[in-house]
Amino acid sequence: MISLVVGGTRGIGKTIVEILKIRNDQIYTFSRRKNNDENHISIDLGSTTSIKKIEDALSNKLIDNLIFCHRYRGDDRKKEYQITVEAVCEVIELLKDKFTKNGSIVVLSSSASRFVFDEQPVQYHTSRAALESLIRYYSQRLGSKGIRCNCVLLGTVIKEENKKFFNEDNPVTKLIKEITPLNNIGQAKDIANLVEFLCSNKSSFITGQSINVDGGLSVVGQESIARRLKKLNHQ
Repeated sequence: MISLVVGGTRGIGKTIVEILKIRNDQIYTFSRRKNNDENHISIDLGSTTSIKKIEDALSNKLIDNLIFCHRYRGDDRKKEYQITVEAVCEVIELLKDKFTKNGSIVVLSSSASRFVFDEQPVQYHTSRAALESLIRYYSQRLGSKGIRCNCVLLGTVIKEENKKFFNEDNPVTKLIKEITPLNNIGQAKDIANLVEFLCSNKSSFITGQSINVDGGLSVVGQESIARRLKKLNHQ
C-alpha cells in the first residue's frame, strides 16, 4: 500500500508511520519540517502552491491512504482555519482522483469539536468541529469512488513530546486516570492502531464516522464527574 501522512515526522504522526511501516506500506510524509528521508517533502500548508508539491511527489502513482495528523501551533485565527481545515480540503481535492478503489482518508481531530476546553482558544474548537463536518461531506461525495473518510477524536494522549510531563507522580496524570472509565491515559500507539485499522480492508464498510479514542471519558456525564470528585451523591 502507498500511504501519505501529512504531519508524519513527530508526535502521533510519527507513531502512525512506524505502525504502517510494520505492514510494509510505502510511506510519504509531508510537513513543514526538514527531513532527510527520501520520501519526505517539506511543505507549507498555508500555501496552495506548496501544497501542490504533494501531487508532484507521487509521480502519477495511485495512493491507498491519506492521513492528516498535522496541527497548527499559533494564535492566528485565520491561519488556524487555513492550515487545519482549508489545507485538508485542498489536499483532498488535489488527490481525490488518485486513489485506488479501496482508498481511505483519516483525519485526526479532537473532542474539542464537541466540548469546550478552557486551555484552548475559540479557533481550535471551531476548526475541529469543521473537520468533522468536512469528513462527513467527503464520505458522501467520494463514496462512489470507493474512498472511505473517517475522523478520529482524541482525548489526552501521551506521546514522545509530553511523556515526561505525564509521569506517574504528576497530579494531572492521576486526575485524568481517576475520571476516565478505563483508569488510564491513551498512548500514541492507541491512536496509530486505530488509524491502521481504518486504513485496511478490515474497515471496508466504515465511513463518515467520528470515533472517540479517550478511554470512555466522553460518555461520562460532567455532573457525575464533579459529584465523584467532590464526594457528593444524589439523595
